[in-house]
Amino acid sequence: MAKYHQFKLSLCLLCSLLAFPSLASSLQLEALLEPISIGERAKIDNTQIISAKLVSRIYQVRQYEPLWNDKEYAGTLLDVLKNADDEGLAKEDYHYPRLMELYSQLTATNWRDEQQSKVFEILLTDGIITYAIHLLNGKINPSMLGKTWNYDETQLDFDTTLKQLEKHIQSHTVADAIAGLAPNIAPYHELKRYLDHYRELAKRYPFEAIPYTEVIKPGANHPSLADISKRLSELGYLDETTTENAAITSYDNALENRIRRFQTDHSLTADGVIGAGTMAALNVPYARRVEQIRINLERARWLSADLTENYLIVNLAGYELLLFRDNALSWRTDIIIGKVDTKTPLFKSKLKYLVVNPTWTVPRSIFPEIIGHVRKDPDYLKKKHFNVVEGSGTPVNIDNIDWQTTSAKNFPYWFVQQPGNDNSLGQVKFIFPNQYAIYLHDTPTKKLFERTDRAFSHGCIRVKDPLVLADKLLSANANWAPASLSEKLAEGKTENIFLDEPLDILIMYWTVSTREGKLRFYNDIYQRDPVLIEALNRPTYDAVLAKDGLLNIIE
Repeated sequence: MAKYHQFKLSLCLLCSLLAFPSLASSLQLEALLEPISIGERAKIDNTQIISAKLVSRIYQVRQYEPLWNDKEYAGTLLDVLKNADDEGLAKEDYHYPRLMELYSQLTATNWRDEQQSKVFEILLTDGIITYAIHLLNGKINPSMLGKTWNYDETQLDFDTTLKQLEKHIQSHTVADAIAGLAPNIAPYHELKRYLDHYRELAKRYPFEAIPYTEVIKPGANHPSLADISKRLSELGYLDETTTENAAITSYDNALENRIRRFQTDHSLTADGVIGAGTMAALNVPYARRVEQIRINLERARWLSADLTENYLIVNLAGYELLLFRDNALSWRTDIIIGKVDTKTPLFKSKLKYLVVNPTWTVPRSIFPEIIGHVRKDPDYLKKKHFNVVEGSGTPVNIDNIDWQTTSAKNFPYWFVQQPGNDNSLGQVKFIFPNQYAIYLHDTPTKKLFERTDRAFSHGCIRVKDPLVLADKLLSANANWAPASLSEKLAEGKTENIFLDEPLDILIMYWTVSTREGKLRFYNDIYQRDPVLIEALNRPTYDAVLAKDGLLNIIE
């Protein structure tokens, strides 16, 4: 009798499910998602779910009602996931191959397989959501790659975001919504264009390294010149006088001009001499250039929550400072950055004020250099206009200090350089509060700006045209006259001048960027690229993941 009642109960349940197919569908979804709901890192159909908790929460709130009832429209979104490649991401991270396979099988059978239909449902939701998060904040969590990183991620409210997702699905505008999540800055869009270009180069041209045996100077004859000319032609370095590559046997003026342009675009001294550095740059495979561009598209995505209309970007790898007004590049100048053993950190802050005719309080890390100079030349401090002061600022009589026995470790005082032409900070410095004592400043050592690689400082950032920058920043202040800066500098008095509106300053590290509409490759001076491309190429669930802004809200 018990078996009869059990059979009857099962039969009634089956009849209920047949009568209410939406209930059956919901139960199947719930059963598939149950491992995630109870806190397990679940796989569905042997496929890892990436935004697992978020997907589970979405269907819980919807009482396990499917999102993708319009199967034909759902199929169009597979192209959206495929386009992840164009953003420097990987469509495989968003289940694209499996979704394509499922969609083909299900459409062929008119979606009769309910189990596989729900697998498709969940994988599509996870793919779309994960891709959206990666476009918004990046795939990799940059704070895992550097302790100084303090950039914000975009934070989203769960309920609002779910309603927007449902609305976009109903109105068939998911693709437009996804496209709008990518960074809306010119460098990002320009890098995307070059990403496609270098991928095409990698497909079109077999790549072989050109042998390097010796330095090739203009006027010389060399068997590698034909291959060098061919490589330059592939890269677009052409002019009206370019001849057939096979016919080139001597290093003439036309080829020299092309080499100089190539050197400029690849952070090389543009002297026209084909040495080891130039040959190394010519021998970088196109596929590797693709990876370099992908790395820097990811770095650009990290800015998504931090960009206002007006801001400064300090690109350390490019040795450049970029001023943006109304989200467009307004002005740029060259900079000098920290040496490899005193790297300039990556962080964001707000530039609040300028100091004209600044003094320089020497960091203790530089004390050994100062003391060493004094031992060699007792008049060094006077010549360079240094005062020695106590922590309170009280001057100390330097004649009472035994410099031969003094060391940086036991020196209880501070060195303070007075304003003047030889002050290490020059005529002006720019202050943005941070725990690393990093700031922008002028420098009396202008000759170093002639170098291609400019990592010479102890961490602070030297600006080539600081007075132009000061004028551009202060011009936004009410009642500020162009002559005011010159007048204050002439007074020789140290003075703080505050900006009416503090300006965002973002210290970044882009090894590929654009300049005057052309792609520029920079040396990876701090060796930050290898770890990033390794993480970017890992499967999403195994990578250094960016925080899920939605999960921060719901957990």
